[in-house]
Amino acid sequence: MSTAAEVLAQVPIFSMLSKREVAKLAEDAHDRTFEAGTVLTEQDAFGTIFTVIADGQATVTVGGKTARVLKPGEFFGEMALIDRSPRSATVTADTQLRCIMLTQPVFRPFAMSHPEAMWALLELMVQRVRDAEARD
Repeated sequence: MSTAAEVLAQVPIFSMLSKREVAKLAEDAHDRTFEAGTVLTEQDAFGTIFTVIADGQATVTVGGKTARVLKPGEFFGEMALIDRSPRSATVTADTQLRCIMLTQPVFRPFAMSHPEAMWALLELMVQRVRDAEARD
C-alpha cells in the first residue's frame, strides 16, 4: 500500500513539490477508507475537504447524471474549498475507496504558499469546465 506522501506526489498539482514539502502535506492529511456505495460528497452540501483518490474508483454525478469517473491520483473538492460554496457534484464510491483528505485549514495555507501548485490546479479546473461545456 502506498503511503499518503507517495499518493500525493503522483498528483499533477503536487508533482513539482520537493519530497520534504510532500511529506509535510501528507503529515497533515487524513488517510481514510470508505466502503462501496458510500456517498463522500453531496451536491449542494457545504464542503471543506480536498480529497485525492489513493485506491479504488468513484463516480461523480451532477443532477443525477454521471459526469465522470475518478480513479487513483484524481481528486475532488477543490472548488468548494476555493470559493466556500456548496458542492457542485455528488461523489459516490463505486468500489472500496482509499482517500487522502486535506481539510481547509491545511489546504488553504498550502495553496497560498505554493502558487505553482495552484496554477496547475487552475489549469485542471479550466479543462474540466471546457469538458463540461463540450458535453452540453
